[in-house]
Amino acid sequence: MDEENQELLLKIQEKENEIQRLESETTQTQDLTEDEEQEKKNITTVEMDTAFQDLEEEIARLEKKNGTLVHGIRETQKKLTRKSQQAAKCVPGHLKGALEESKVRLQELEASCADQEKELAKVMQDYAFVAQLCEDQASCIKMYQETLRRIEEEVETRLLEREV
Repeated sequence: MDEENQELLLKIQEKENEIQRLESETTQTQDLTEDEEQEKKNITTVEMDTAFQDLEEEIARLEKKNGTLVHGIRETQKKLTRKSQQAAKCVPGHLKGALEESKVRLQELEASCADQEKELAKVMQDYAFVAQLCEDQASCIKMYQETLRRIEEEVETRLLEREV
């Protein structure tokens, strides 16, 4: 009877050792999975930060270009105003030649102004596009962080359940 009990005790100890080994392997596998997930998270975060910084730089560049275009339009409008005032003050004898000259110059300035307005519209469109990209990127980052938080909670819950 003692022999049988000892054999049973030996088998129980072997099973317990096997259970401990399996638990250890499971823990190691989970640790590796968590490490891989953390590494992926870190890489993705760095990539998103880089993309976000690039977008911010592009926005700054477009804002500067926009300011330059707005300034150019204002200067052109001032010139137009001065030329029209000068044309009104012309001597009647020179009025016809000055009028033709002013019309040509006015057309040139209007064309230049129209070109600058088109370029300004394009810059504003680019700015809106970049701003939308920034908003989309921020939304993706938030969703990723939320998903990652849920995964971490699930892993933690599973670990607690296994410990229990």
